[in-house]
Amino acid sequence: MSKIVQFSTIGALMAGHIQGEQAFARLRCGCNFGLGCSADLNGELTIFDGTAYEGTAGKTLKTLDFEARVPFIQLTDFKPEQEYLIEHVHHKNIYENLKRFTQPDNIFLAVSLEGVFEQVTFRRPYPSAEGHVRDVKEVAASQKIDTHQYIAGRLIGFWTPEIFGRIAVPGFHFHFLDESNQISGHVLEFYMNQAQLAFEEKQTIEVTNPSSKSYKDLKIDVSLLDDMIQKIEK
Repeated sequence: MSKIVQFSTIGALMAGHIQGEQAFARLRCGCNFGLGCSADLNGELTIFDGTAYEGTAGKTLKTLDFEARVPFIQLTDFKPEQEYLIEHVHHKNIYENLKRFTQPDNIFLAVSLEGVFEQVTFRRPYPSAEGHVRDVKEVAASQKIDTHQYIAGRLIGFWTPEIFGRIAVPGFHFHFLDESNQISGHVLEFYMNQAQLAFEEKQTIEVTNPSSKSYKDLKIDVSLLDDMIQKIEK
C-alpha cells in the first residue's frame, strides 16, 4: 500500500501561496495518479498513467514538463484494492456508494470512477495576464465552466477525512480526464448511469511544505480557511 505524496497544503494555497515552487519531477517518485494546479493557478493538473495534464480555459490540454514548478500537488501510485460496477452514481450520492464497500470517514482514499458520463461539469481557470499577480479570489471569479454530455472518461481524485480538511480538500476532490486525454478540469457535478468504481486505502500522507521566504512570511487566517475551501474548491 503506497502513500500519498503531497507538496504544500490546500490551506496555504487558499491563503495565497500560489507561485510555483516545487519541481514536479522531484515529487513523482514513480507515482502515476493525482491532481493539483500549475503555477499562479493558471491551470488544473490531472495526473494519469504518469503524465500530468494541464487544463486551462481557452487553451488546448497540454502536458506539464516534469521540471515545471507547482504550488500544490497530490500524487500516489494507484493500485486499486477494490473495484465495483455501480449504477446511477452522481456527485450527490458518491459518498453513499463508496460507503457500501468501505468506511471512509477516518481514512484517506485514492478514488477513480471510469465509464461514460451522461453529464459532467467542470471548471478551468483563465491564465493570468503577463505581469499581473492575482489573488485566489480573483482566480476563482475568473473560471470557465463547461458541461459535456455522453463523454467517456474518468474521475481521478482523493477522499480526505474532514479532520484533515486544511491539508487537502475535505471529502471528495475530483478532476476529470476524457478517454482521449484531450479534455480535463476540476469537477463540479457529474452523473453516470454505470461506472467502474476503484479505490485504494492510503494510510500515509507525506506533506512537503514550501521552503521559500514568501511562504514562511505568509499570514494565514485559519478562521477563514474552511469557508474559503468550501466556496472555491467544492
